[in-house]
Amino acid sequence: MSTRAAGAPVVQRWESFQHAFFAPPNELRVGAVRQLDELVTIAQQLVAQDPPKPVVLPARIDGVTHYFAMAFGAEQSRMLRELLQSHIGKTWTDFDGQSLAAKPSGDLLERAAIALAGDSRYVYRFRVAGTPLAARISVRESVQALLTSIAGAPRRNARLSLPIGRLIGDLADACASRAEQESAAAYAVLASDHRLSQANRMFLQIQVLAAFERWDELDQHPELDTLLKLPRPSLASDALARLAMSKLPNTLGLAAFGPVATRFNALIDSVSRIRSTAGARYYTLWALTAGESPDMLRERLTRAGWASDPGIVAVLDAQPSASPDDAELAGSSVTELRRRAQESIEAGRFDAAVDLLSHMPTDVADLPAVVEAVSHTLTTTALALLARHRAAHGEEAIRRAFGPAPRVDRGIEPTALPDRIADLFAASTTPQRLPELAESIAQTGVSELRVPGGTDAACLAIQKITAGGGPGRLSPGLDVCIDLVRDLKTSNATVDDVRSLSYRVLELWAYHDNSGDRHRVSRIARLIDGLVELGLNVEAFDEVVELVRAGWDPFLTDADVPLGLDLLEHLLAHRPGRADSLDRFAVPMLSRIGPHNAGRIPSAALAVAVDLAPSFGLTITLPPAERVIGEQPATIRPGTRIALYSLQAQALERAARILRSRYPGLEVLVCAERVATDSLRAAARAADLFVVMDRAAAHAATTALKAERPTAPIRYAVGKGSTSLIEAAEEWLRNEATATGEPR
Repeated sequence: MSTRAAGAPVVQRWESFQHAFFAPPNELRVGAVRQLDELVTIAQQLVAQDPPKPVVLPARIDGVTHYFAMAFGAEQSRMLRELLQSHIGKTWTDFDGQSLAAKPSGDLLERAAIALAGDSRYVYRFRVAGTPLAARISVRESVQALLTSIAGAPRRNARLSLPIGRLIGDLADACASRAEQESAAAYAVLASDHRLSQANRMFLQIQVLAAFERWDELDQHPELDTLLKLPRPSLASDALARLAMSKLPNTLGLAAFGPVATRFNALIDSVSRIRSTAGARYYTLWALTAGESPDMLRERLTRAGWASDPGIVAVLDAQPSASPDDAELAGSSVTELRRRAQESIEAGRFDAAVDLLSHMPTDVADLPAVVEAVSHTLTTTALALLARHRAAHGEEAIRRAFGPAPRVDRGIEPTALPDRIADLFAASTTPQRLPELAESIAQTGVSELRVPGGTDAACLAIQKITAGGGPGRLSPGLDVCIDLVRDLKTSNATVDDVRSLSYRVLELWAYHDNSGDRHRVSRIARLIDGLVELGLNVEAFDEVVELVRAGWDPFLTDADVPLGLDLLEHLLAHRPGRADSLDRFAVPMLSRIGPHNAGRIPSAALAVAVDLAPSFGLTITLPPAERVIGEQPATIRPGTRIALYSLQAQALERAARILRSRYPGLEVLVCAERVATDSLRAAARAADLFVVMDRAAAHAATTALKAERPTAPIRYAVGKGSTSLIEAAEEWLRNEATATGEPR
C-alpha cells in the first residue's frame, strides 16, 4: 500500500525537505560539494515551476551512493520511471523500476522524499555500485543530464502537448456545462492540433454546434452530406440525430419523420449508442419506419433504460403490434431469418439483426453477419451471440470472419460496468489494460448506467472502492467516474440516478485524492454545482459540504481562492433553509486572507471574499490600497453603463454591488430572465457592455440579447460566481481606459 503525505504546494515543502534530506543518515551537505550544489540548484528550479517537474537527488549512506527520484503525480511518475530506465539503467545501479510503495524501508530519507512528492508511489530509490569510481561518475553525469533535459523542456510546448483525450474531455465538459465561449476556446485548441484528423475535427465541431442548438449553422455545414456517410463516434451521431429531431414537431409521428429519415438514414444504429433523448427518439422512429415490432422495440428500449420517455411511449402506443413476436420468430425457417437479418444489417438496424441471429443455430456461414452486427452494437445480447459462435467455431474462425479489418471485439469488455470500474482502481490491473478499460467504459458506460438498476450497481462498486483501504490507484479511474456523471446527466437520466452517482464520486474524491490536481478539482467543482442544483435536503446538503471540506485542504492556497469562492457562492445559493454546515468550508478559506497575502489574490476575488466574510462572522483586514499588488480599478467615463446577465441571482447582485462600489458613477444593470423579455432587450440595447455568465444562462434569453447587440461588445464570465462577472467587466473597463473605445 502506498504512503501519502499531506498537501501544501510542492514549492512550500521544498525548504523543509532540504533540511530533512541533507541530514543524517545522509552524509552529503549542501555547500560542501560543487557537483551536489549544481544538482540542488537545478532541482530547486524544477520544483518552482507550475506545475513542478520531477527531481533526482543523491544521498551517501555508510559510504554508498543512493539516488532518490521524486515526481509529483501519477503521470509524471510513469514518465520519470521511463526516463530513469533510459538514462540510468541497470549497468551501474540496482534500479528496477519499482517505487517505494512496493519496497518501503521507512528510513528518514524516504520519509522526507515522500513528504515532498506527496505519495510513495511517486518516489524511486536506487543504489550505485560502490567500488568503481567510474560508476559513480557515470551515474552522476547521467542524472545531471536528465535533470538538465527536464529543466530545458520548453514550458509552452509542454502545455500544448496535453493528451488529446484530456483536451477532448475539456470540450465535453464545457458543452455539458453550457459554457459556449469555453467550448469555442476548447474547440479552437483541438482544431489547431496536428494530432487530430480532419474527420475528427468535423465530428467535434458538429458536437459543439448541436450542444448550443445552432441548428442553422449545422444544417448548412458544407460537409454535412459527407458526415452522414462516414462511420462516426456515438456523440457525433447523437449531434446529427438532435439536428434531425429539431426539424420535427413536438408530437412524434411516422408521417413527419419520413422525409427526415430519407435524408439522415440510420444515424443511431443500436440502443448502446444512444446518448440523449433526441437520439432515443430518432432510433425509435427509424426502427418503426422499417417495420419493427413495437412490442419488441419497447422491450429493447426498456432494457436500455429509454422506454419511459413520454414521446417514445406515445409513438409506440400509437402503433399496431403487427410484426412477429418471439414465438413467431422461433417458428420461422433459418432461411427466412437469415434473409431478414441481412436486410436489417443493410438498413442499419443492428439490434434487430442481433435479435434475428440469436434465434438461429450457430452456422459458420452466418459468422460474417454476426461479426458485422456485433461490430455496431455492444449490448449484452450481442456479446452473448458472439460468445456462442466463438464457443461453437473457435477463435480462429472468428479471426477469419473479421479478416483484415480491425478487431472491434478486442475493445469489447464482456464484464459488467461495476467490475470494470473496480478494475480501473485495482493496483493489480496492468498499465497496459487501463486504457482498454477506460475506452470500454467511454463506449458503453452511459447505456449500462441507464439499464434499470445499472446506476445503483455502479454506485455500490464506487462505494466499495471508497471504503476500507481505498483504491489501489486513483488515475484514470476517478476521471473516468467524473466523465460518467457528466454523460449520465447529459443523457437526461433521472434525478435520483444523477444525484446518487454524483455523491459517490464526490465521496471517493474527498476521501482519497490528495494529489492537489487543479484540473480535477475544477471538474469536481462542476460536479458539486450540478449536484446541489438537483435539490438536496438539509442532511444531504450538510454531507456534501462535509465532503467538500474533507477534500479541500490541498486547495487552501492563494492561487485557489477564486475557485473556492465560486464554489462557496454556489453552495450558498442552493443552501436549504436550516443548513448551517457552510461555516466548516468557508471559514478556513476566508480566515487565511489578510494583509500578508492580499496582494497575491486577484483583486476581484479579494473584493468578493471581503463581501462574503461577514456572512460567516469574519472580517478581512486589507493593507492600504497603495500596497495592493495587481490590477487596480480603472477610471471610467461618465455615463458608462454595464449590464450583467446570470441565473445565479445572489452572485449577480453581489457582482453589481461590488462594481458600483469600486466605480462610483458606473451604472450597472442586472438581468436574470429565462426568456426574451422587453426589459432584457432594452438592457441589451442600452448597455455599453453586456457580461454574460453562459454557464448559468437560458438559451432563449442569450439568443435575444445577442440579436439586440450584433456589433456591440459582449463578454463572458468564465465561472459561475461573482468573481468572474467582475473580472470580465473590469477587463473591458481597463481596455476602455487606454483605448478610444469599442464600436457599438
